[in-house]
Amino acid sequence: MADAKNFNTRSALAEVNPPPVDEPKPGIDRRLFHVASWFGLMAMSAAAVVPMLGFAGQNVATWSLINSSPQEARAALVGDWSGSNAPDYLEAMAELSLQQPTVDEASAFLAARKATQLDPSRAFAWAMLAYLETRQMGGKVNDVALDALTKSMDACPLCDQDLIRWRFNFVLTNWASMPEAIRSRAFEQADLLRWIGPNEEFLAEMRYKAGLNGIPFDAYRAQVKTPARTWDIAPHEGLRGTHPSPA
Repeated sequence: MADAKNFNTRSALAEVNPPPVDEPKPGIDRRLFHVASWFGLMAMSAAAVVPMLGFAGQNVATWSLINSSPQEARAALVGDWSGSNAPDYLEAMAELSLQQPTVDEASAFLAARKATQLDPSRAFAWAMLAYLETRQMGGKVNDVALDALTKSMDACPLCDQDLIRWRFNFVLTNWASMPEAIRSRAFEQADLLRWIGPNEEFLAEMRYKAGLNGIPFDAYRAQVKTPARTWDIAPHEGLRGTHPSPA
């Protein structure tokens, strides 16, 4: 008769139902789990690196385009760039199209429009669209041009002196076609130029130009209630100093 005090239930069950010979050991499952986790981590890392490499490649292509020779620029312009999804590259392409000895306004318009579709914060591209739309309409500022000009002002109200100067000149040049809200806004943004940079000559030229066209320059400037100071300037990525001329 078995000793009940020394009876071990686990041992007795093991004798009745011994484990199969080919039963996998727990340690093997853990190793497989670690291997699978490692490969999963590597796959996730690769997925994160690929977009970074693509972004770096786009930056290199844009830098090469901006710093290309006239011959290289012309070769790039006649190439197939329509499939690009890099706003910087497209904006640079639009600017180069306007700098060629034979200006290619059609390519500039297409490149600038696609840049703004990909990135609505492209203030310079919006300004180019306002300029090119006006050119296409024979110098008449239509609703499409006004919308592009407004979006340029929205995207970069005070962040770049060159762009502020260009828009101010564009508004004064096309004063009769400008709604009152855009007129006032152009003067408000241009007020920044009184406080930063060597803009005295430019502002004097604009005042003289306004006088020739019957624009009450001083009255509009006096209406600016919140003059901007130098600390109101903010950085803006992707902005460059090459812009179209007012129509």
